[in-house]
Amino acid sequence: SETMTTVEEVRQAARLSSEKAKSVADSAQRVVQVSQTGKKAVDDTVATMLHIRDQMEAIAQTILQLSEQSQAIGGIIASVTDLADQSNLLAVNAAIEAAKAGEQGRGFVVVAQEIKSLAEQSKQATTQIRAILTEVQKTTNVAVLATEQGTKAVDGGVKQSSQTGEAVKILAESSLEASQVAFQIVASSQQQVVGMDQIGVAMTNINQAGTQNASAMKQAEIAAKNLNELGQKLRKIVDQFKVKGA
Repeated sequence: SETMTTVEEVRQAARLSSEKAKSVADSAQRVVQVSQTGKKAVDDTVATMLHIRDQMEAIAQTILQLSEQSQAIGGIIASVTDLADQSNLLAVNAAIEAAKAGEQGRGFVVVAQEIKSLAEQSKQATTQIRAILTEVQKTTNVAVLATEQGTKAVDGGVKQSSQTGEAVKILAESSLEASQVAFQIVASSQQQVVGMDQIGVAMTNINQAGTQNASAMKQAEIAAKNLNELGQKLRKIVDQFKVKGA
């Protein structure tokens, strides 16, 4: 009947709705899992970058200490250079005075020349060390700048990763909500299918009852017809008796 056809169509639609909702729920669940995995990866990346930043800050601190030590050594070298200049000047003056003393100052002249030679060597050594320290200072300056830029880059990466992590977190929460809603739709659709199955059974029973009722009505109609025919026969017989009696 038309009603049973409608019930079957609604039941099929409910089943399709349940299957689609189940598919959506499964997809949402997979998105939740992927989002959670992505969130963990982002968190691990942030932790690693923070560790790198700490290391770079420690390196920068070490470089700064090295720069300060280089400056201190430079100050010592300046003092040594001044001392060498003074020693050289004293040696020259001593040599002049020894030359004036003639034969008696000859031995002192040799000593003065040795002092002058040592002062020159000390001055040359300090000049070389100063050149080395200058290169070290340049290198440390470059290293400090590089670590500062690296720290800024890491900070930017940490910020971006944190923002990404927050977005992934929101996605995971939204997907979880969608998954829960989809599962609720699945449960509701399944209940609807069960309800439509029950309606289908009820309609079948109603149709069967209707068929049985129609059969009973047919039998009753036949019985009534038979009774009518029997009544007519009886009426004819009674009429015959009435005629004979007259």
